Amino acid sequence: MLQGRAAAGKAFGYDVTEDAERGGRVIKAAEAAVVERIFTLFAHGVSPRAIARRLNEDHVPGPESRAWQDTTIHGQKECGTGILNNELYVGQLVWNRCSYVKDPRTGKRVARPNLPERWERTAVPHLRIIDDALWHEVKRRQEATAFEMTRDERGNALNRADRRRFLLSGLLTCGCCGAGYTIMAKDRYGCAGRRSKGLCINDRTISREEIETRILKALKQNLLTPELLA
Repeated sequence: MLQGRAAAGKAFGYDVTEDAERGGRVIKAAEAAVVERIFTLFAHGVSPRAIARRLNEDHVPGPESRAWQDTTIHGQKECGTGILNNELYVGQLVWNRCSYVKDPRTGKRVARPNLPERWERTAVPHLRIIDDALWHEVKRRQEATAFEMTRDERGNALNRADRRRFLLSGLLTCGCCGAGYTIMAKDRYGCAGRRSKGLCINDRTISREEIETRILKALKQNLLTPELLA
């Protein structure tokens, strides 16, 4: 890494060189143009969610040819994830920003930010895509919108381990695209695929109270059969 080579997977905007095993990278022009577009749109006040929708509407392939999501763009600033936080775009290769541990409750790997003094940094000017002026403008806007980007509509932290869960959390899916139906606004479920990617036509929402009442009523009708009531 200190030689300006990355052992990890390549970031969006770059391609591997012939010495890929040694971490060689080169700018990929088509993807670099998308990176610059994302930074410019965000600097001009367009939200990550709106940017993702524009890119998907324009059929611009995202990382690994997947559809764009708002989280792909804004990521987690503390861990340097997301397009807007990748310092490689300004010619800085940063390593060891996070440690990954397994959450004993879920069994999933969770990122834990390391202290800045543990970071390793190397200048790689040949990999720069974004100029300093645009980068700093994006950083200023990130600071100004920090609360909005890390909270849902109820004001809850997006990455908080004890975020509120409800009776049907994680169990509802959209009948149009198959994405999860999650809390969109105050106590209303909606299609997460439409919200984060803008790809689904389903704009209908339903109140949490109404859907829970419907489900419980259906369960009671199925469970309380004539034989059980006799």
